[in-house]
Amino acid sequence: MWYYLPIVFIPAFLVIVASKFFFPHHVTWKEWAVQLGAGVILTVILTAATMIGGSMGSADFTIFSGQVTGKESVRVSCSHQYKCGETCRTESYTDSKGKRHSRRVCDPVYCDEHDYDVSWRVYTTLGTWTIDRVDRRGLKMPPRWDDTYINEPVAESRFASNYLLLNDDRFGTSSSVRAKFAGHLFAYPVPYDYWKIQRVLQDNGRDYDSISIWLNEQLKKDGPAKQLNVILVVTKNLDPELYFAQIEAWRGVRKNDVVLFYGVDEDENVKWAKAMSFADGQDNLVMLKELQSMTYERTFGVELVQEQYKKIVAEFHRVPNSTFEYMKDAWVPPTWWIITMSIVNLLAAIGIAWFMVKEDLFR
Repeated sequence: MWYYLPIVFIPAFLVIVASKFFFPHHVTWKEWAVQLGAGVILTVILTAATMIGGSMGSADFTIFSGQVTGKESVRVSCSHQYKCGETCRTESYTDSKGKRHSRRVCDPVYCDEHDYDVSWRVYTTLGTWTIDRVDRRGLKMPPRWDDTYINEPVAESRFASNYLLLNDDRFGTSSSVRAKFAGHLFAYPVPYDYWKIQRVLQDNGRDYDSISIWLNEQLKKDGPAKQLNVILVVTKNLDPELYFAQIEAWRGVRKNDVVLFYGVDEDENVKWAKAMSFADGQDNLVMLKELQSMTYERTFGVELVQEQYKKIVAEFHRVPNSTFEYMKDAWVPPTWWIITMSIVNLLAAIGIAWFMVKEDLFR
């Protein structure tokens, strides 16, 4: 990345040199040195900002699965206070005319309204959730906490790096495919209502909640054991090119994903199918092909999903993101960004040079 530094610096450096060449009696060597130092510092800052931007470009998330291990109500310190008094003191000060004065200064004292509040906590293999209170102190049991049960499946979205995102062209499709399915694509499923997740996306109006519940039950243990997340996409769109538009919209799949696509008719007969995992299926290509072939002349339903899931758990291999760490070092900022940085640095150099010509900084 640092080899872009000269590209950004040279235009500004030429302005710095020109200021001394054309205005030798207005710009001293000290002032020239200040210009040079400012130019170097700004160039380094702009280049560092580009590097940070590149690393942020790999920011992603991953869905983790687990289960509830316990829950309890806990007495905690009161979070509500009222002013119950004040402490005062006398301070002396001198005004602008040199006269001494004194004044009384008071600081408020706050007391807790109650001896305690109550927090409603749920413990899981992924961490602890605190359920929102339904009353001010938390004395009433929240229905959401009451509905929670031991061994209930949970899901959580966590930050992760994904170096594949540094190459947007990797997920691109044609403009015609993009236009064909505009407004007909699915949002990537993420947890809601604390830790719930819908693992079956559909646009055919059918109810697949039972399949999603079954997947959640399996993944509460298989997810952590296999570092696995499974998503099903069931669509009434019989054009298999929807798959390419969806992958572009999602910018690929997450590193622990196996995503199964089914194009079904009105009777839920599978007319086309696709399967995908992280990095275009790297290390899982045979499994993905077999998952697709398992749908041949089949009807979508729990029996098919269970068969495919069994194969996934037996054969899935999660490819570590570190495999693609080389892409971080090979990342190249877009040309427009390099030009923008050069212009910003140039304008700053012109402004500083003009200031040095007009002002006698060291005289």
